[in-house]
Amino acid sequence: MKQIVLLLMLLFTYGQAEYLENAQVPKEAKSDWMELQSGEWIRGSFKGMYSGKMEFDSEEFGLVKFDVSDVKQLITQGKSTVSLNKKMPNLRQLKNLKSVSSLKQDKEVTGKLSFENGRFTITLNDGRTKSIPSNSISSVFAGEAKESNYWSANVFVGVDILSGNTQQVTITGKASAERRTSLTRFRTDYLSTYTKIDNDTTTTDNNRLTGTFDLYQTNHFYWRLASLEAIRDPFKNIRSKYTVGVGVGDDILYTNTIDWSVTMGSGYQHTTFDTVVSGEDATADTPLIFLDTRYKQSITTDVDFLLNYNMYIVNTASGSYVHHMEVSLETELISDLSVDLSLFWDRVEAPTTFDDGTRPGKNDFKTMLAIGYSY
Repeated sequence: MKQIVLLLMLLFTYGQAEYLENAQVPKEAKSDWMELQSGEWIRGSFKGMYSGKMEFDSEEFGLVKFDVSDVKQLITQGKSTVSLNKKMPNLRQLKNLKSVSSLKQDKEVTGKLSFENGRFTITLNDGRTKSIPSNSISSVFAGEAKESNYWSANVFVGVDILSGNTQQVTITGKASAERRTSLTRFRTDYLSTYTKIDNDTTTTDNNRLTGTFDLYQTNHFYWRLASLEAIRDPFKNIRSKYTVGVGVGDDILYTNTIDWSVTMGSGYQHTTFDTVVSGEDATADTPLIFLDTRYKQSITTDVDFLLNYNMYIVNTASGSYVHHMEVSLETELISDLSVDLSLFWDRVEAPTTFDDGTRPGKNDFKTMLAIGYSY
């Protein structure tokens, strides 16, 4: 009798394992499915693959990233675009690069995507299929090969109004946009603050615009082919400041919760001062060394922590040491609408004196509470 019971238990266990191994997920029209090597299934939307990480957006877990080796299979409903690996340009080729437009993008294949046992399968519009090993793929974008799939952007605006004995209006805003492909990354950021008191006195009026263009040598290491910055802040005695630079960088961490990149290099800066003491130069020029780092961490599915830090070493006439730091908490409210709480710290070690003999303070701090939209 014991032998019969034991045999039945073994048969049940084997049957259950066989059932789970061959289990099929529901074919819901608007849902993608991902199965991990552990046997767990996740339902949501496949977002793509970058730096060897598959990105999947789940309503329960938010945006999560998995190593390709951790994924057993992937079932998608819509179309995806696969960029195949190509030989990355070396340093000599970069020196001979006449224009960014001369860089040819990776060969791209668009169709319905699935993944199983380390290989991607693309079903083309004509019904043909192509099987591609994961190590032959540079990146995957969820969607067709059109320009909008390469872009992401956000805009935040905050307004602070005081009335009564003091009439004051403060408008703050920041915006960023990024275009990312398997080979290149373009990023631009804009930050502005404007304050007017009693309808006629302006106490704050500053603008900062930056742009960078990176060319990837590997999945993580990149050349910063161009770094541009334009600043206007008359209350810090800066009528205009323009900075250009080149360098190298690395995506140090690109995990499920953390994105961290560091860039360093050299460049040149030209500053025009708003006013100067009689006999002093109204402009300053300097070579420079720069360090730039960006850190983003998902604290929860709805809250992100961001730290951006940029530092220049310049000559004394240009400020000696200059840095800009931003610390932010972004909280998703509904859909693509978020609230942003940011702290900014700008420092100039040796600010230039105004024509009346006063010197701007070395440090500027400001906070921003704003509502924004992300794309």
